Amino acid sequence: MPANLGLLEELRDLMQRHCFQYGDFTLTSGRKSKFYYNGKLVTLRPSGAALIGEALIDVVLASGAEAVGGPALGAVPIAMAVGAAGLTRGRDLPVYVVRMEQKAHGAKDLIAQPFSDDDHDVMAAGRRVAIVEDTITTGGSVLKAVDAVRAAGCQVALVAVLVERAEGGADALRKQGLDVASVFRADEEGRLTVNPAFAERLATKA
Repeated sequence: MPANLGLLEELRDLMQRHCFQYGDFTLTSGRKSKFYYNGKLVTLRPSGAALIGEALIDVVLASGAEAVGGPALGAVPIAMAVGAAGLTRGRDLPVYVVRMEQKAHGAKDLIAQPFSDDDHDVMAAGRRVAIVEDTITTGGSVLKAVDAVRAAGCQVALVAVLVERAEGGADALRKQGLDVASVFRADEEGRLTVNPAFAERLATKA
C-alpha cells in the first residue's frame, strides 16, 4: 500500500527534530541561510531509512524507473532505502551511485552499479531510471547526476528529493523538463512541511 499522510508526518517530525540547526550559515552555493540542514542524521538511521523508503517507493515505481540512484554521498542511503522498500512490492530495484569524480583506475567508471538480470548493464542505453537526493538548493548536484545518467544513454524518469529548499533549484530543474517530486519543503526559517503536491501523488496511488 502507498505511504499515507501519517507516515509522512512521522518522517517530517523526525527530520525537523534532528536535521536542522539554526544560526548564520554559508551554503555550498555561497548563499547565506538561517539554518543548516543535515539529512544524513536521519537517512543513515535504519528506522529513518525505512520511513524514507516507504515514502518514496510508490512514486519511484509509478515513474517506470528500472533503477534508482543518485550522487554520492547524500543519495546513497536514500536509494538503498527505496530499493529495500521495493522488495515489499515484489520488485528487486537495482541501486546505482554517481561518483563524485570518475575513477582513475580499474574500469574508470563514473557510475557504480550492481549486476543485471539480463545481458545488459543496469545503466544500459534506453533504461528509465530515477534520481534521488537528500535536498535541492540550487540543483547543481542533481544536474551533475542527470548529465552522468544521460551520458550513459539512460532516461531520467523522475527526480525525487526529500527536502526542497526555497532557493529555486527544484523549479529550475522542472523548467528543464524534469519531473521533480519533493517530499517536504523547507521555508526560509527552516520550517519543514509536507509538500501537498507529493501527498497528492501518493493519494493517486492508493
